[in-house]
Amino acid sequence: MSDDDDLEAEVRDLCAEVDALQTRITALESKLDTDPPPSVGDETATTEADTAAPESESTHGSGTAPETGETADSDAPVDERNWERDIGMKWLGGVGGLALVVGVVFFIRLAIEAGYLGPLGRVLTGTAGGLILLAGGRYAAERQGYDRWGRLVAGTGLAIAYFSVYAAYGFESYRTAIGAPLWVVLLVLTALVAATAVISVRDHAPAVAGEAFLLGYVTAYVGLDAASFVVSPAYVVLLTAGLVTIAAVRPWSRLVLGSVLPAYVLHIAWMNRLEPPEAVATAVLVATFAVYAAGVYVLRASDRTDRWHRRLVEATTGLNAVFAVILLEGVVRRLIPTAPDGVAVGAVGLALGGVYAVTESRLGQQDSAAGVLAVVLLAVSVVLGADPFLATAGLLLLLCGALALGSRRDARAVRIGGHLVAVGTVAKLLAVDATELPAFSLADPLATAMGRPAAYLLGIAVFYALGRRFGGASTTVPSTDRELSVAAPYVWTATGLAVVLLGLELSGAGLSVAWAVLGLAFVGVGLALDARSRRLQGVVVLGLVTTKVFLYDTQGLDTLARTLSFLVLGGILLVASYAYARWQGEEPLKRLAG
Repeated sequence: MSDDDDLEAEVRDLCAEVDALQTRITALESKLDTDPPPSVGDETATTEADTAAPESESTHGSGTAPETGETADSDAPVDERNWERDIGMKWLGGVGGLALVVGVVFFIRLAIEAGYLGPLGRVLTGTAGGLILLAGGRYAAERQGYDRWGRLVAGTGLAIAYFSVYAAYGFESYRTAIGAPLWVVLLVLTALVAATAVISVRDHAPAVAGEAFLLGYVTAYVGLDAASFVVSPAYVVLLTAGLVTIAAVRPWSRLVLGSVLPAYVLHIAWMNRLEPPEAVATAVLVATFAVYAAGVYVLRASDRTDRWHRRLVEATTGLNAVFAVILLEGVVRRLIPTAPDGVAVGAVGLALGGVYAVTESRLGQQDSAAGVLAVVLLAVSVVLGADPFLATAGLLLLLCGALALGSRRDARAVRIGGHLVAVGTVAKLLAVDATELPAFSLADPLATAMGRPAAYLLGIAVFYALGRRFGGASTTVPSTDRELSVAAPYVWTATGLAVVLLGLELSGAGLSVAWAVLGLAFVGVGLALDARSRRLQGVVVLGLVTTKVFLYDTQGLDTLARTLSFLVLGGILLVASYAYARWQGEEPLKRLAG
């Protein structure tokens, strides 16, 4: 084959490859023509590519392509455009709405000064204007897609309409001129709040719902002027029940938590202003507590499981319980003067225990706040209702029951409540029983049997028993992977209580001898049982008595007592050292002789 033939064959191959490439390019172009519209990110990338194309062309051409305004806008950073959008939509809209409200106020003022609007005309004008803004804001949010701006306008309209109606009764001059009865104003305000709440649920707007219920509590405060001990509390309870009903549809836990404070504050204002019968006040407070407990159950039964939601629900339980305990305790004392203190506190604790049990059995969840508060409030009721010794015994009994129930049912919240009761029991022993209970006395055996030594010995025995019961059990610290022993704090606390008891009942050289014997006993038991914790407790007690002997006994005791302290301490320390050496397999006497 000649060179011309070879060249002709290569040209044909190249033409075939070019035709194939042309076919593929045509197919790709047809596919791109049928693709869906690009996203925002694709539009940005396309704009950047279009911007880069003229630049590349200008490097080969003689001229430079001018940069258009659209290309410059698309090159702006995303944060810059968001900042511009917030100013244009949020701030300009908010200032515009405020300016509109101020303009309406000035217009009404001008009309009033000119004599065109009387009190009734002002109320009707404000109400109509507010409703127009409310409807316009909803239309902008629902139909035009301006959610933030529309809700801002709707909230402004709601406030204008509400306070326009409120003025018909809230301002004395308006009330005198119009003559509107209170029940009519309350009815209109209630209808306005209810309609707004329904709209907020439909529009998924918790902010609007929060504003509506806040205005509802203001309406309840207006109801205090009815001079009836039924209107305001009934309104608050019904309003709270409506909020809980909404929570069943929209689990807005923040709104439920935010309503606890105004609801109970209104009850306080109602009781202080009208002084209702104690039975009525008790029924109202119990109903409010029950409604919020039901609200917590509804929120836990919802599909929301995020951590923030759970924290808000637990906070609702705690705040509801605190207000109920404080208010009910005072009311019940006046209602039943012969009842022991702490009855209402214990009743709330039992109710929270029931809430915890129902939540666990029906929902398979553990209401931590209810479980912990149930145990703690029962402990508080025991302290309030019993004398110091019986209160200590009751706390120890409650402690054992809470820990046993928590371990058997795997109820972590109940166990935590039991541990808190243990801390409170120790604090009571140190702060109350140490000063109020009688000391040991052979002359009065009955007082001794229910006195300070008996209370301390009972606490020491229970704490040692709990330490033995838990043994090697451990618990995980929340939000960390660190595990702590459950038994060690109880055992060490029992030892500390024993040291304190000896310090309260003895003094001088007798205390030094008693502490030294106690330390030696711990060391001996620890060596015999191979229990490192017991040995360390003994070493700590011996260190304490050594410090006392060298720092206090050398100056505060007479010669005989001081001599006795040093002799006993020295002998006990040598015995402890000998026991340690034997435990290690050594023969200390031979080492000393050698």
